Amino acid sequence: MSDIISSINSIVALLVSVVALIYTVKTFLLKTGAQIRGLFSIHSSISCEDKYVGSLALENMKDRAIAIFKIYLLIGRNYYVELEDREDNPLILQPFEVYSKQFDPVDFYSVSMRRINLNKLLDEKKIKSRLVLSTADGRYEVKEWIKRWNPVVDFFKNHMTAIIQPMRSRYKGKLYGGNAKYIVDLKTESGKEETIAIYPRDYEIKKFRKFSLSKESLESSEALEEFLYEKATEGVLNCVDISVTDIEVWRNEVYKDHGEKVIEAKPYGWFSYVVLGRVLTVFSDIRLKLKNRKARKSANEKCQPTQKTLG
Repeated sequence: MSDIISSINSIVALLVSVVALIYTVKTFLLKTGAQIRGLFSIHSSISCEDKYVGSLALENMKDRAIAIFKIYLLIGRNYYVELEDREDNPLILQPFEVYSKQFDPVDFYSVSMRRINLNKLLDEKKIKSRLVLSTADGRYEVKEWIKRWNPVVDFFKNHMTAIIQPMRSRYKGKLYGGNAKYIVDLKTESGKEETIAIYPRDYEIKKFRKFSLSKESLESSEALEEFLYEKATEGVLNCVDISVTDIEVWRNEVYKDHGEKVIEAKPYGWFSYVVLGRVLTVFSDIRLKLKNRKARKSANEKCQPTQKTLG
């Protein structure tokens, strides 16, 4: 019996030692070398003729900071496209940190003071493109990719999948929400500027320190502006310039394509979404294929030259 207990103790001790060793090795490996995952996307835009890297993401998989001086996109074996130059201000990628960047369209690409067109190389799927980093440890080629998921993939498999985007109105870098009716810009004699959002029921509260808005003043942007100028004349509003923007009118113009009807979101069970949704998607895809085939056939018939008989 004692031999069995002794054997069990030995096995447990061995397992604990193995687990401790594995943990020590993993901890050591996390603090040595470099391991960076990356992701980039190629964009095309009406703003330029050339395709360009529109977004970039880097993820540090190590438990140590990594200094990055330059980021390149290597196309094929010999074309290094400089994405970011951080020589003067290195990017310090902290342990397990993710860095992301959005890029604007380009004018063109240049090599040795001459323009170069990369579109054919970027379109060619057989030509490999990858991220290369200039780090404090030397050249590092990103070989692991960040696995991203997009619900668009689910939509094409099941058309009952709804991808919902929040819409926001931004004014001078600030968001005010869908209930904002007017935006008031005030300017004092000293040049100080202040922006105030006015909501439909602000006449019920004391929006300004020395006076309240009237219900009639909120009937239009002109009425509100006139009301505020009167208060400035009375000396209860310290400003020399007042500008009122009817953000509700602006919002209605921007979102006119969305229509006035509001869809009420309803819950769907497993059978409705997984089974019926998939069946409806299959029929929808078949109907679309038939419609496209009919459209192509009609277009081909219109393109065929008509034969004329010479009399």
